[in-house]
This record gives sequence, structure tokens and C-alpha cells, in this order.
Amino acid sequence: MQLSLFSLPQQDNFSFDIFNIPDTKKAEKLRELAAQMQSIIDQKKNPAIGNQRATHRRKTIAQGIIQEGIELETIQSWIKAIAQMWEVGNIPPVLRGFYQKSQVEALYRISQRKNTPQDIQAIFNEENYQSWLKSLSRAGLHTASEIVSAIEEIQQIVKPEEIDTTKQQLNKLELEIIGMKSGDFFSTPESVCQRLIELADIQPNWRILEPNAGSGSIASCITNYPNVQLEVVEINPTLRQLLELKGFNLVGKNFLEFNPNHLYNACIMNPPFCEIEEHIYHAWKLICRKGILISIVPESVFFNRKYKVFKEWLYSRNTYDEKLEKEAFLQSNNPTGVATRIIKIIKP
Repeated sequence: MQLSLFSLPQQDNFSFDIFNIPDTKKAEKLRELAAQMQSIIDQKKNPAIGNQRATHRRKTIAQGIIQEGIELETIQSWIKAIAQMWEVGNIPPVLRGFYQKSQVEALYRISQRKNTPQDIQAIFNEENYQSWLKSLSRAGLHTASEIVSAIEEIQQIVKPEEIDTTKQQLNKLELEIIGMKSGDFFSTPESVCQRLIELADIQPNWRILEPNAGSGSIASCITNYPNVQLEVVEINPTLRQLLELKGFNLVGKNFLEFNPNHLYNACIMNPPFCEIEEHIYHAWKLICRKGILISIVPESVFFNRKYKVFKEWLYSRNTYDEKLEKEAFLQSNNPTGVATRIIKIIKP
């Protein structure tokens, strides 16, 4: 007897779902969509206005732009999650119609405002939500329960508590320190950091101290060198929190009270100018023979009479000094027009 496809015997547990077969083409298209978002995310998380002279208005605007970047990054992670489902072949029915960024963004925006089927049902008659609901309708979601189900499916892969909150905290703190006036804090511009590091001539296996680490500008440059042991000190609580989030090895708070049980091959610093002498004298005690002390100092050290003894101390140790550009620190997050130099001393 000849059997047709329509006369095959039925099996109680037999099922065949073409959507639960891996589809690498759909996965690749979604990943391309996610990748296209990266440049916009980067721009928003590092807004140009954040690099301008700090004002309350600019800080507020920058904070809003950065928050937009963080939200876009989460939407990007949702797109990647759907791509992963297609790739492994476990895409649930409520997510099979998503193929545009606007659809995923609509789902994310609603998830941030409404949590239950009842909440979502209520927005079907609200004008402000109609564009999002139309996007979700094109993705095949027509009811509140379907929308809730789609959100839950994505969050099984991208759990809200697993989204990188460290970046969000860092961005928040970075904005807080713009214009910070306490503690004589002026973050070191990148070009100045690079020059400090060049003069240090860092060698492998060195133990290095950054005694007034601030927001980590100098320390970040030091970490580009492999096989060095970097330790940092910072007294300001907000800046300490920032340094901890960035993963630096905080070993002390008040540098003038810091007395480790070992010496350093190099001390690279931008100390508070109000205590410039005390900080440099103390740093000198903490470096080993042939060790290097490199510091930014105000130009006034070399012509103001109150620094006469300190200047003699520097010259008695064959100190190298190098003038920085007049406007070097106008590029700082906390800009200042104070003229500065770099000094370098090698301990005999």
C-alpha cells in the first residue's frame, strides 16, 4: 500500500516546530543591527559637552545624554539576546517577529514603565504609547499578556540585575566630580599623563605609587604597562569609590599619614598644590635607591620666595624640570589656568 504525507500515522508526542531550528541568518542580521548601534552608544556615553568647561547646566545635559547611551546599550543587549535564541534554536513564539531596533526599543521602553498585564492593558487607550504599540503589533504582539511574556523571555537571558551597573555608577560619579572644588582636585589631562609616564621610563616588575590618585587619570596610563604593581592612595570618599569601581588597588587614604612596609621604584603624582612641599617630601621617603619621583608642581615654586627652601632642596638633588603649556590644565575636568611644571628626581 502506498502512503501519502497526509496518511502518515499520528504520534501522540510528535511535534515539529520550524522556529526551533537554529537560524544563523536571522541571528547574524540581528547582531549586525546591534553592532550598528555601537557608535551612537559610544558618542552618548562620552558626550562632547562633558569635555567642555564644567558648569551645572552642562553637567545636567551630559548626564541626560549618558543615560540615553546606557539605555541604548541595554536595548542593544536585548537585540543580542534574541539573536542568541535564533542561533541556538530556542526562539519562543512571542519573539519570532522581532527584526527591527524600533520593535525591541518599544518593548524595552514599556518594560521600564509598566510591569503587569493590567498596567500594560491600560496603555492601549493612551495616545502617548500608540507608536510603541504599533511597533510591537508589527512584531506580532497584540495583547498585554503577549507583551509581558516577551519581556519575561528576554529577561531570562538578560536579567535586569545582571546588566552592568558598574558602568552606570562610573558615569554617575564621573559627572559628580566635574567642577569638584573640594580638596584642591584638578584631574590630570591625558596629554600631561602621557608625558609623566614617558619621563618615568617604567620598567617591568616595578612597584609604583600614585599617592593622590583622584579619578585615576595617571593610574589608568600606568596600567597600560604590563608586569607592574600599582598602588594608589586617595582621601576623598567620592574619588575613592570611583577608583574602586575602576579596579585600582587602594592602599591608603591620607597620603601624609601613609607609611607602608615597603618602598617603591617610582612615585608618579599630581599632589594638591596647597600642600605641595609636604607631599613631595613624604613621597621622597617612600621611594627606593635609584627610584624615581615625578610630580606636577605649580610654576610659583620656582619664583615665589615662600618656596625658597623647597626650591633649594629640589636643586640640591639635580631635579629635572619641564614647563608645561600655559593652558595645559584647561583640558581638565576641573579646568584651571594655573601655570605648571613637571619635576623628575632620581634618588641616589
